[in-house]
Amino acid sequence: MIVQSVLRKASIAMSLLAGLIPLVANAAEQGVTDNEIVIGALGPLTGAVSFMGGAARDGIQLAVVKINDAGGINGRKLRIIFEHAFTPAESVAAAKKLVEGDKVFALVLASGSTGAAAAADYVRQTGIPTYNMFGATPIIREPFAKNVFHGAVPDPLGSAEKLIALARRSVPAAKKIGIMAGTYAFPQSNLKALEPRARAAGLEPVIEQFDQGARDFTAQLVSFTRQQVPVVIVLGTFTEAGFAIKQAPEIGLSKVAWVLDPSGVNDAIVQIIGADNTPSVIGYSNTPYFINQSAPVPAKFKEIWTTRFGQPPQGRPNLYDMIGYGDTYVLAEALQAAGRDLTWDGLIKAWSNITDARPSKFGGIDMIYPESFSETDHQGNKRLGTAIIKSGIWQVID
Repeated sequence: MIVQSVLRKASIAMSLLAGLIPLVANAAEQGVTDNEIVIGALGPLTGAVSFMGGAARDGIQLAVVKINDAGGINGRKLRIIFEHAFTPAESVAAAKKLVEGDKVFALVLASGSTGAAAAADYVRQTGIPTYNMFGATPIIREPFAKNVFHGAVPDPLGSAEKLIALARRSVPAAKKIGIMAGTYAFPQSNLKALEPRARAAGLEPVIEQFDQGARDFTAQLVSFTRQQVPVVIVLGTFTEAGFAIKQAPEIGLSKVAWVLDPSGVNDAIVQIIGADNTPSVIGYSNTPYFINQSAPVPAKFKEIWTTRFGQPPQGRPNLYDMIGYGDTYVLAEALQAAGRDLTWDGLIKAWSNITDARPSKFGGIDMIYPESFSETDHQGNKRLGTAIIKSGIWQVID
């Protein structure tokens, strides 16, 4: 009886284990049918940074329509499920819903650093192929995860080096540098990298911080005036940077150069700061063009965007429309390279070996710099363009 009981328990255990094996094996093929590949994406559609998530959603969808109209990927069409996620809790919940509820094949983080940081542990644990389009935060990048890839937005080290180079370009003889940073995830990630590199470059940093959505920067600007800083780097959105630049002359900070990260580089800032302030402002771009720049490539992109979505509101299409569009083509190239027999491991391997991925390889418009990946380096884009305001619009000049 004892032997029979032991055998019975062993048989039950083996049956349960056998039942689990197909679940583990099939997990990699979830979201894939004979005719379709389902991709999940999350980002803020409302709130202070909705200009990021809403634009990403539209850019992604624009690319998906064009890819599908051209025949899809290895005989399958793409379908996107986009979930709103602004707070860390919403980001984790959205990722779980997409992966476990909607059973998507791959996940796109179009949420910036806050959402990417929140979802980092979850995507590592599940192993789902994940494309971090916007999140600069080291939390999504370290430790290295073979299933997580990064798009047009580089890590904070790359951003810090570019910002310091722009500060030096603006005021070559500067000994001090003002750094005004938001207290939320993306600016803090850049601040952590920027401060030590400013010191290493022989620049004494004067650091002031502000809360997200701030409109009054009196305290920060007074500090910069007292310290007589000749150049200020702003780590924050275009509205935050805009109000600070507009307010500065009232505080007596009139002869200062301003350096902006891509969150501040938006044509809508011109209406905030006024034309007189634009010569003192410089920034960098994660893309080779701005949407209103006078060139055939952005003009074509704006045409197809307007054809699909109608007349754009102020400030759209923006950087995140362009990256959402361009990086979707990069994902499509990785999916194509993975072949018809799609698995998570197969996609990860293929993605880790694509070079110079760009929209034009699928008939799209090259609104991003080419992206390359390796098995040990998943940062797709490392190139950053220099941007100035000319004739009332931002333009990439090199």
